[in-house]
Amino acid sequence: MQKSTTASAALETKALGHPDYETLDIGERRTAPMVTVFLDLTNFTGRTFWDDQDEVVDLAHAVLSGFVEVVNLFGGHPLGLRGDGLFAGFSPGQPEVTGAMALAACAFALDGIEREVNPWLDGRRIARIQARAGLDYGQTTFVRSGSRERSEINPLGFAANFAAKCEKKAKSWEIVVGQGLRELLPEYPHFVEHHASPKTYTRDYKSRLYRFYDYRWRNTLPLLPGVLSDLNGTPTSLILTK
Repeated sequence: MQKSTTASAALETKALGHPDYETLDIGERRTAPMVTVFLDLTNFTGRTFWDDQDEVVDLAHAVLSGFVEVVNLFGGHPLGLRGDGLFAGFSPGQPEVTGAMALAACAFALDGIEREVNPWLDGRRIARIQARAGLDYGQTTFVRSGSRERSEINPLGFAANFAAKCEKKAKSWEIVVGQGLRELLPEYPHFVEHHASPKTYTRDYKSRLYRFYDYRWRNTLPLLPGVLSDLNGTPTSLILTK
């Protein structure tokens, strides 16, 4: 019993989340700019329908653990697992740095699946997997919701919601980003407006447009090994460019 309690305590200290907000009390909130990331395995529901349960769980566990590690390596914070995907945040730090690192992490993750994981699956005659990502940047509020007995810190805000919509717009092997992130990196040459952009929001007879973009991540792959070597898990808050 003592061993089990000790192990549980050790795991609890390593739970996913943002370290800057772990001490929030029930109902307490804090708002800050953040790049929100959703990394997702596409068409995975069909696999859970057809394939052996243990095989599916083993595969999802391995890939999602890899996503967590990649986000850590690029200075971000894995915030939570969402079934067959990862919810992550890149903050604090210089906004353009957090944006660049978030995009680099997604590109590295997708490339790793395509060039490393899938050939490994081929060798074992296991069906390949596919992935995609959605991101956006903006003010995000972290609030602890629940009761004294059980609670969770929930990141809320338009950027977080729109990043999730971008992930759903992305097809396999695509990275789609919202206007907030695009405007954060105006000099980046690898954004192309999505064919379904813009999204129109209407209320009280007033309409506003919000654009979203495909990110041509394969063009950036030659740069990633050097970036990763320089970072080595350094949090974005410690990366300075000026």
